[in-house]
Order: sequence, then structure tokens, then C-alpha cells
Amino acid sequence: FALINAPANPARWTLTLALAVAQGLIWLVPLALSLAWLRGGAETRRELLQMLLVALLALGVGQLVTRFWPQPRPFALHLGHQFMAHADDPGFPSDHVTVFWSLAVAALGTLGCRRWAPVLLVLGLLVGWSRVYLGVHFPLDVLGAAPVALAGVLVERLLRRPLAPLWAALLRLDDGLHEQLLTLWRRRRCA
Repeated sequence: FALINAPANPARWTLTLALAVAQGLIWLVPLALSLAWLRGGAETRRELLQMLLVALLALGVGQLVTRFWPQPRPFALHLGHQFMAHADDPGFPSDHVTVFWSLAVAALGTLGCRRWAPVLLVLGLLVGWSRVYLGVHFPLDVLGAAPVALAGVLVERLLRRPLAPLWAALLRLDDGLHEQLLTLWRRRRCA
């Protein structure tokens, strides 16, 4: 922790970068998923639903881990330097890193989204670094996201077959809404 955590007086550019990564990169997730949804076909959208479920399941597993192992954050133990405000809740595993890594591991099991996996893994690592640098996580909190992400994938695999009808229904609903929106757009253009 001491090797990664920021010194008492960090360089302004490093602090700015770490804050941007720690707080901003997570917003790329819904943006990227939304764009992929809009541009993707039925198979890609089904894979995105599965990936989203993996992330939600992994976050749920993370909450269970937190309940049974409420690891305090560094600032709660008066360790290191804190440069980002954060609630004094348990920090193991990192939710932010769990989201990136669970999506990455889930993407590996897809055809259309597989190329995202390395990018998501690296982004998760950057987010983890930034949160340790800023004093709101220990390195173990970041590393703990990996098995939690894998657990999310395993649970999703168990649920895949039972949830297939739900995914099909959601995709049909989406197709219907898409058609209605296109019809409205065409009418407005012609008016």
C-alpha cells in the first residue's frame, strides 16, 4: 500500500490524473454498453445482457464478501494519505474494479464483445491503481475483485439456460420499441 499510495504532497498532474481515473472511468461503462447496444445486432445485445448480469451478480457476491469480511479502508485505519472523499464503508473488494473485471471476464466468453476484454482488464487495473493511490483502497481490495468477478461469471453460467426465455422476451420488446421509434422519427422527418 505504501508503495502505491500518494505521498503527502503529490505532483498536481498525478493527483488530477488519479482523480479523473478513479471517478470518471466508471462512467465509460454505461456509455460503452449503450453504444454497443444501439449498434449491435440481436446476438450482441444478448451478450451485453449476459455481461451486465455478470457485473450485477459479481457486485452481489462482493456485497456478501463485505458482509462476512468487513475490511476497513486505509483512511479508517489512519494509514497513508487520502486525496478523495469516500464513505467509511468496508473496501474489500473494490466495487469499481469488480465492474470492469467482471465485464472483462464475461466478454471473454462472447463472440461479439471478446475484443473488449483486454481493454476492460487494463481499465480496471488503472482504476484500482488510482483508488489505492488516492488512499481509499488497499491493493488487496483491488486484487479481491478478480475472484469476485469470476464468481459472477460462474453464477451467470448456471443461470444462462433458465434466463434464455427472459433474454429473448427483452430483445423482442427492444425490437418493438426500436421499430416504434424509427416510425416516429420517419414521420417527424416527413412532416
